[in-house]
Amino acid sequence: MERSYLLLTGSLGGLISILAQVVFWSIVATLVPRARASQLAQLEVPEVLLHMMAGIGLGLLFWLSWGLTAIVEVPWEWRGLAFGGLTWLALVTPAIASVALARQLSMPIFVATATRWLATCMIVGLACAWNWQRGL
Repeated sequence: MERSYLLLTGSLGGLISILAQVVFWSIVATLVPRARASQLAQLEVPEVLLHMMAGIGLGLLFWLSWGLTAIVEVPWEWRGLAFGGLTWLALVTPAIASVALARQLSMPIFVATATRWLATCMIVGLACAWNWQRGL
C-alpha cells in the first residue's frame, strides 16, 4: 500500500468528517431553534485545517500499523472501526479531557467536541481501511 494514498485519504476523511458534522448540527439547529446547536454549526478555517492535518496523521499511523493486519479474518469495515475507535480512545480522549479540565468547559461543549473528533477518527479509519483493502 502506498503511503501517499493513505495520507490523501486521511486528509479527505478529516475534511468530509468536519463538513458532515456542520451539516448535521445545522439541521439540528433548524429543527430545534432553542438548542445550542447553532454554535456547533459554525465552521472556522483553523478547525477545518486541524481536522485535515489530524486525518493526515491518522493516515500515516494507519500505514505504520500496516493496516492492522494482525486482526485477521475480519472485513475491512471492522478493521477501520477498530482503528478509529482505538485512536480516538488513546489519542483524542485524553487531550480533550485535559483541555476541558484546564479551561473548565461545560459538559455539552466537551461532548460535542469529543463527538466531532470521534467522527473524524471513525471516518478516517474506515476510509484508510477501505483503501488498504482495495490495495491501491
